[in-house]
Amino acid sequence: MAKKIMKVPIGIPVLDDKFSGIYVGHMTFLTGASGEGREVAAGAVLNSYYQLEEQVLAVFAESDDRIAMRAREVGYDLEKASEIGALSILYHSYKPGEVLPVRESLEEIIAEAHRISAAVLFIQDARPWLEVHPVSAVPERVAEFISTLEESGLTSIVALPEPVSAAAKKVWEEMKNRTSIAMQFHRDRMGNYFMKVLTYMGLTANIRLPYEASLKFVPRKGFVKDVEPVAVPTSSGASHAPAELKEAPAAAVSFSHGADPAMMDMTQSILGQISHFVPPPKPTPAPMPTPAPMPTSVPMPTSMPKPTSVPMPTPMPKPTPAAPVPERRDRPKYSFAAAEAETKKRAKYSFAAAMKEGS
Repeated sequence: MAKKIMKVPIGIPVLDDKFSGIYVGHMTFLTGASGEGREVAAGAVLNSYYQLEEQVLAVFAESDDRIAMRAREVGYDLEKASEIGALSILYHSYKPGEVLPVRESLEEIIAEAHRISAAVLFIQDARPWLEVHPVSAVPERVAEFISTLEESGLTSIVALPEPVSAAAKKVWEEMKNRTSIAMQFHRDRMGNYFMKVLTYMGLTANIRLPYEASLKFVPRKGFVKDVEPVAVPTSSGASHAPAELKEAPAAAVSFSHGADPAMMDMTQSILGQISHFVPPPKPTPAPMPTPAPMPTSVPMPTSMPKPTSVPMPTPMPKPTPAAPVPERRDRPKYSFAAAEAETKKRAKYSFAAAMKEGS
């Protein structure tokens, strides 16, 4: 006879409603950056098992103060759970580069879980068992880690920060692909939490992976489910939402800050009366007059006569520019006699000079 596969809710509404929780006796992988919701999800898981009265063995790598502070964010009283024996804690110091032997160290933890009759094992940070060099040895290391936990029969929840190196990225991918369930948590700039289901074995065909959904977080309560108004039947057969779930009128909300209580009560009473007042029926509007018919358009002629062409005027000749007037200069006037006397004088002088030079 095949063994029945059982599931249990872990305090995360979207996962519990859509996937019916996690598998009992198998490993669940939680991942996310610090402060992105991974620690809150871990606290929600511990609180859920506390409500189910399941014994839990937790392996932490941090101090009591930080763990207790994160537990209080989701309403989980870690000290009280430890006092009544519902939670047992083991501590280990994580040193970067230090690698613990997988089977030997995990067998000691599993033996302690069986000794206290714990059904759940929670490991806050699995890096000391998984970050190994060289990177080629990571698949074998992760397979040994998962098989050792699942052979113990415990329901194990293992958390791991998001990778920042190539070796850590390889570890993260192997954990995502080899575990039964892998979930990733993150927040946006507005502080809203989101969960992404990366892996889910035995998933139905109508759900596609990765499956992402938003989570509603309430301080000291953790992740909660949105409450929808429930219809309550009345004596008249109609149904309405409960009074405590009705939304206040918009006018009353404006008086809610710093107003007198008596004035607020009177405002609420007036608004309640107004809300039950049935307004009179609106008068039927008078019929609009029928618009007058538009005048018939005048038919256009079949063909328009071509306009007669107008002859273009003959262009006027361009005026010829006048010749520039030379600048007038005053020159001395010589008479003909004076010019002739000057010529003879020069010729005489030249002849005399030439004869003198020849002798």
